[in-house]
Amino acid sequence: MSWPRDTSGTAQEWETAYERLRRATETYREDLVVRLGAEVGLTPTEMSRLTPAHVANDRAHGTDLTALSVPADGRTTYLPSDVEHDLRKFVTANSVGESDRVFPVTPRRLQMLVSTVGDRAAERFGQDELAALSSRDLRHYFARQLLADGVHPGVVLKVGGWDRLERLDPFLDDPSDAAVVEALSSDPVAGQSHTGAAHGHAGAVGIRPDTAASRRLRSVVELVREASDALSNATTRDELGRTLCEQFGRSGAYRFAWLSTTDTAADGSQNAVGIDEVALEDIRDSAPDADIRGNSDQPVHTANATVQTDEGAVVLISVSLVHGETTYGRLHLAAPPGTVSAGESDVLAALGRQAGAALAAIERRKLLLADTVTRLGFRCSDDAAVFVRISGTLGCTVELRGVAPIEDRSLLCFLAVRDVTTERAFDAFDDAPEISNVRLIRDRGEESLLEVVLSGQSLLSAVSAHDGTVSAFVAEDGTANFAVELPNETPLRTVITELTDAYPDTKLRSKREVERDPQTATDFRESVEGRLTAKQHSALRAAYLAGYFEWPRESTAEDLADSLDVSSPTLHQHLRTAQQKLLHSFFDDLDTPTNH
Repeated sequence: MSWPRDTSGTAQEWETAYERLRRATETYREDLVVRLGAEVGLTPTEMSRLTPAHVANDRAHGTDLTALSVPADGRTTYLPSDVEHDLRKFVTANSVGESDRVFPVTPRRLQMLVSTVGDRAAERFGQDELAALSSRDLRHYFARQLLADGVHPGVVLKVGGWDRLERLDPFLDDPSDAAVVEALSSDPVAGQSHTGAAHGHAGAVGIRPDTAASRRLRSVVELVREASDALSNATTRDELGRTLCEQFGRSGAYRFAWLSTTDTAADGSQNAVGIDEVALEDIRDSAPDADIRGNSDQPVHTANATVQTDEGAVVLISVSLVHGETTYGRLHLAAPPGTVSAGESDVLAALGRQAGAALAAIERRKLLLADTVTRLGFRCSDDAAVFVRISGTLGCTVELRGVAPIEDRSLLCFLAVRDVTTERAFDAFDDAPEISNVRLIRDRGEESLLEVVLSGQSLLSAVSAHDGTVSAFVAEDGTANFAVELPNETPLRTVITELTDAYPDTKLRSKREVERDPQTATDFRESVEGRLTAKQHSALRAAYLAGYFEWPRESTAEDLADSLDVSSPTLHQHLRTAQQKLLHSFFDDLDTPTNH
């Protein structure tokens, strides 16, 4: 039995693995660290800051749980009675004062402790997989056990300190299309959202009798499914816009459809279906959220008032086409008044995210395949930029080796750090609020290679929001010089203004148009990029940068799966498919039906 790395493990397998892990501990401290991670959900950083003062003196009403105010983020979680007993016993035995740290070591030391226990368990029980155990696996166990016990996902998010439901996806059952329709159809007019039911945690209710509302919702779900299949084949913005408008503007669910985008060349009558240009001009300004240049927290807007057309009154719906921080445009739909339910809005929001991802992929291919791009050179000494700040604090050099986008607008960054010890560098990045995870890939003494997950606003995310790439970045002693490559049609003034407004101590140093090798840009890149999905591209790039293909490997598949927040089987599927497509592009003679 191995430590379960994905949702395929049964509850008994998880329990057995955890039991064997605890049996491999050799000190009270090792056992307590393992239990605080797996049964309370604490991170190494939180454990390293834990003091007895963070533990409440009394049990929660009518339970055997004791409240724990988690250091670092201030959330409240709860200690099971036996964990609280062991914690207080350890505090007493080691004469830990009320305001003293229970574990006066760095988070890195606690991570190493967990790894040591995993290595010992692997050797003792003859299970190599346990050697790959990390502190993140303990928190995964914590989440998985609570969900298996029927605890609501919202509660798990709150006590575990996760900021979004997607973090729990590996432990939630993936609902079938039928389950989604069933959950959303349970109360279509009342406007009640049933996302939890669709995941199997809120008790999905049966589909109501065959009403007009339920039939409409089913037809919209089918429309979105068909549109999703077509989106992956679109190679330009204009083609994607026509696909969406044709799909929805000629359907029975909507009277007409049009698209407004930040790319003015893609607007106009060719992306309006079911209505002529004259009539469209009359009602265009009535669309909710008509300003498309800016992201919106509300993915679907429905107008409060109806609009009169030649075919009668309609209500206008605007669906944001969003990917990461970027809103690429809005799909505007006209529906009969009183027919749009909350369930329909949820389905359309999912379509907006899929279309946004497809548009982002189109822009990424455009940049990669362009013969020329605009390169901007910047110098930044702003402490608000985390890599700049750390290089100044430690008096070291931080060089960006590569970036791979991951879920939830985060960036997986690979950094070479020089002129500072590995431990000091690791702790500095681990303590930075902008960074949600740190992993050491390689320690060569004079240089460390770190993998960090950069969340929230950053210099890099500001560039990627405009479909740009950071082609070079070196921060040294508090000053960074970096280069940005952008498609030629990008509004450069907007990019520069956004960067300098967010980071005032940033100056534009150079601007020029650069040519690319036409062989690389138009031949090989085109053949590869045309085949890889965004997730396959991210997995392959992250594996390359993390040393997965080196010998000996500098990162395991489990390490990569953790960093990308996917299961091991999903990662292997992405890598195998991406490698096959890469080889297919390289050995292009396989396209011909000849034998060699």
